[in-house]
Amino acid sequence: MNSNEFFNNNFFKNDPSELFKDIGKQVYNQFSSSAFPTNIYDTDEAYIVEAELPGVSKEDISLKFEQNILLIKANKKLKNESQKIQLNERSTGELERHFKFDDINKEAITANHAEGVLYVTLP
Repeated sequence: MNSNEFFNNNFFKNDPSELFKDIGKQVYNQFSSSAFPTNIYDTDEAYIVEAELPGVSKEDISLKFEQNILLIKANKKLKNESQKIQLNERSTGELERHFKFDDINKEAITANHAEGVLYVTLP
């Protein structure tokens, strides 16, 4: 293969930015203050999602499952808003993650929240 054939290959005809399109989202989700640590387990019967949401009440969590995507949103509120903050390293505000699954029985999805962890079972 000569150099002209190499550069005329279909690989180079596509927009190079397409190769990196989702990398930014992945990095953002991993290190963003609007993300939260999550483990996903694949059992024979279901996927189990464990999302760490310390300091977030059950009422401030919403789940949505559409087009095979689980969307978890949480609103982490600042406690003691009347006090003057000297140092604020804890994340507050809207937190959001989404995960894609295949072959899920949407009607059988269950969730519970205990000790700062959200558990979602997707059969």
